[in-house]
Amino acid sequence: MPFSDQVFLAPGGSRYKGNLHSHTTNSDGRLTPAESVAAFRAHGYDFLCLSEHDLYTDYSDAFDDEGFVILPGLEASAYLYADESESVRLRCHHMHGILGTDEMVGAAPRLFSHMERLEPIRCHGSWDGEAVAGELARRLAERGCVVTYNHPIWSRVEPDEFCGAEGYFALEIFNYDTVNESGTGYDVTYWDLMLRRGRRVLGFASDDNHNEGLFDDAFGGWVIVRAPELSRDAIVRALLAGDYYSSSGPELLSWGVEAGRVWVECSPCERVNLVAGGPVNAGGTVIAQAGTEGLTHAEFELRGGETYLRVECVDARGRTAWSNPAFADEA
Repeated sequence: MPFSDQVFLAPGGSRYKGNLHSHTTNSDGRLTPAESVAAFRAHGYDFLCLSEHDLYTDYSDAFDDEGFVILPGLEASAYLYADESESVRLRCHHMHGILGTDEMVGAAPRLFSHMERLEPIRCHGSWDGEAVAGELARRLAERGCVVTYNHPIWSRVEPDEFCGAEGYFALEIFNYDTVNESGTGYDVTYWDLMLRRGRRVLGFASDDNHNEGLFDDAFGGWVIVRAPELSRDAIVRALLAGDYYSSSGPELLSWGVEAGRVWVECSPCERVNLVAGGPVNAGGTVIAQAGTEGLTHAEFELRGGETYLRVECVDARGRTAWSNPAFADEA
């Protein structure tokens, strides 16, 4: 099915910058919640999820105002240990539960309370990783949360241990902390594997900041959400709808399809990639000419047979902005 004419991230409307993955002294971070909120606000962020390990926090009453919003949530865990001594972790699932829309909150049989702990799932020797991931997602969803899957390369999981699991809407495709810790923070390969298999999962970039001072782990990965207002409900709705882009530097202003061509508008970049599902050689790259200030517009002719499209804008420092995918059967 060919792609119809459409615009993604349409110009106009309000855009809000946020970090979905952050730790404080409530788990293994070094900043207090107040210090973390102050730091992100000072760097131009509009919303923040304090996603502590296995601990749900809701600081919205403390920090929300007309210019900043807290997304209550937690980073929940499941672990595969080598044996019952639990001295060696072989694999893990880390999944965010972020408090959902007003409708989800109203329909949930029970919500998490502030400072409530969710015990990790513990497995020994072997596990059905996909089933465990699905169970962890279910536990979060039944408490009114939307769910993401975090840093699979760092977590040492294989594709069959999480790619087919149900219950999460987005994959963490860029994790600034693990990029700088161990080079394990780029997960777009898993993302494309899932998209090629027909899994309609969104992507997001984040910090996973702990602010320990060992290396830079803050203000390096974020999402820019297009929403009608700055509120938890509006931000979460936009996230679920994919009305946002992810970035470690560049701006993705808008992109779309017109008359069988993909067009992209961005801040000056060294290259723009069209990543596409379909036959071999689907997609393409436009590279800025030497001596210019970079690309702010790129176009690609579709060949036919593409199953999904997404774009990447890469600046001269290698920093990237990622769109969410568009699918051929979506109007």
